[in-house]
Amino acid sequence: MNEIKNLTMDEYRQSYGLSKHEFDNFMLSPAQYQFRKAQPWKPSREAVLGTLIHSLALEDRTEFAVGPNVDKRTKAGKEEWTLFCENNIGKEIVTEEEAARIMGATLAAKDLLKDVKVDMVEASLFWMRAGVQCKGRPDIIGTMNNRRVIVDLKTTSDFYAFDRKFWSFGYDVQAAWYQHGLQQITKETADFWFLVVDTEQPHFSQFVLLSSDAILMAQGKIDEHIEYFRECEQSGQWPGPLKHRILPAKWQNS
Repeated sequence: MNEIKNLTMDEYRQSYGLSKHEFDNFMLSPAQYQFRKAQPWKPSREAVLGTLIHSLALEDRTEFAVGPNVDKRTKAGKEEWTLFCENNIGKEIVTEEEAARIMGATLAAKDLLKDVKVDMVEASLFWMRAGVQCKGRPDIIGTMNNRRVIVDLKTTSDFYAFDRKFWSFGYDVQAAWYQHGLQQITKETADFWFLVVDTEQPHFSQFVLLSSDAILMAQGKIDEHIEYFRECEQSGQWPGPLKHRILPAKWQNS
């Protein structure tokens, strides 16, 4: 199945296919993939704020409400808070400080997004790779500087630490994962840009493009592990980490 669908996030998560996030867990160990797959999704507070920024920056959807500053230890405070929550069912309740971070990051993101001609926002992609059904949900598919692009918005609370965290979060694999998926579906080759936005003042923002060499290395990493995934899927065996390993003298990205 190679296609693009318009699904809600819940529908996407319930759809059959191996996501990049699940693949990250598999690369740690097949057993880790199986364990995490069975766990409910519990985003951190920073992840929740990042999702709210995505909704506002990419689709102009305000999915939060600023809660009143009340003392919930008192009867009056509890009543005011309960009434506020009832009047904002379905919205994430944030503090004034969190709202300021959301708005600052959103404005910074929108300023850079002026350079992108957006065709699709959060489209759900499904494609086959080495006999494995894969899926992905890029933030934006569009055009920039007359080139086809995939843009993924990344929020961070430490702008200058993004490069250091890039590899540990597997963002190289994410770029290669989505590029391959779109190419399988549309036969298009697209540049993959990360739009990095700081949630802290002064809300720096920047487009980041991964080098072609790094993309090729990431594709090779995927090819190696996707074949192993298919073997585990066929055998029904999902082993854990090796009992013994040697730590190299100097840690390197691989």
